[in-house]
Amino acid sequence: MNLLKKAENLKYIFSTIKSSFLPAMLLFGGLLLFYAQNPYEFGLASILHYCFFGVAAITSLLLCFSNRSKPLFSLLLGMVCYCIINVLKLKYGETFSESAEFRCLCFVLPLNFVLLYFLPQSHLWQARNKYLLFGLLIEAAVFAHIYQWADLLPHIDITLEAMPLWACALWIMLLAPLAINISFKNTIINTGLFYADTALFLGMIYANSASGQTTFFLSFVLILLGITLLSLHNSYHYDYLENVGSKIAYLNHASSKFPYKYTIALFSIDNRDKLLKVIGRKKMRVLEQMIVNRIRSLEYDLSLYRYNEEELIMVFKNEDAKHVKVFADDIRRNIAAVEFVFASMKSIKITISVCVSEKTRKDLDANEVTERTHNALQKNYRFNCNITTTI
Repeated sequence: MNLLKKAENLKYIFSTIKSSFLPAMLLFGGLLLFYAQNPYEFGLASILHYCFFGVAAITSLLLCFSNRSKPLFSLLLGMVCYCIINVLKLKYGETFSESAEFRCLCFVLPLNFVLLYFLPQSHLWQARNKYLLFGLLIEAAVFAHIYQWADLLPHIDITLEAMPLWACALWIMLLAPLAINISFKNTIINTGLFYADTALFLGMIYANSASGQTTFFLSFVLILLGITLLSLHNSYHYDYLENVGSKIAYLNHASSKFPYKYTIALFSIDNRDKLLKVIGRKKMRVLEQMIVNRIRSLEYDLSLYRYNEEELIMVFKNEDAKHVKVFADDIRRNIAAVEFVFASMKSIKITISVCVSEKTRKDLDANEVTERTHNALQKNYRFNCNITTTI
């Protein structure tokens, strides 16, 4: 068990390093460019300035298309911050960093980014996000009227480049829990947001330099673009919500990673359509996630994939249909015997039906095996539920 636990920890460490690689390289590239070329010529600074808006526009459209709320709100905040800094430079010139608006921005911005970071990932058009957007608009209206109060607050006039030292300390204090969170809950979006927020922090520090501001704000939007593309690529191959591979991943693995001999067990919740009307789509996904976790807790040597919206695939490598039928029967009975409890403390009992099929020499590829099993499972639903069949 200790070896197994160490292996899991090592696997998680490598997963964290893998998800950190792209955003960390983009941040490092920004640092390298800034310290190697600062100060930039006017032409290069102008190019980076327009690149920021161009990449930000592309990223915002991509985030809207991919329906991801957390990085989109972070991007909008970063764009607003960039515009405010440029307006302050036009208004106050070189002394913009001493203005009440900039000091207030240094205080408000990290609080908003931390709030967005710890909000659960959700679809963009959910009602909660509409309230969040409304709240941010109210905050912007309030900010426009109370920023001058920053002059009334006592502060030590010590700065790190453009940012007051107390604001740097606040940013670091608020970025620390983000780094800790990655150690326990590593996802592509969360890890990328940490590096993006760090890039924006550096952009605020070097806001008094056109080179620093354009470089690190551009790094900020490039990181968001990179993690969005990476997340889309991975979601095409993996269902992170239920922690199972996609059908595309199943077909790819079958052609390249599976042994010659393997057997699949296709299963679905009985009377799923009726149950969906009762508990709703969101709870149905949670229920399927609990079923997946339950199957994994039984410690069978299997791989799980999603075949379609209703069915999932269990793959047993180097096993024939006779043995897999016994395994699938045990899994089916185990699921029927337990109660699945939701966060609302409501519980539900369900049953599943399973169809087992072994890949034979007649099958050209995994797609033929799965389609044959799918057709047999659908035919079984006409007559029986809570059964395990073999074809």
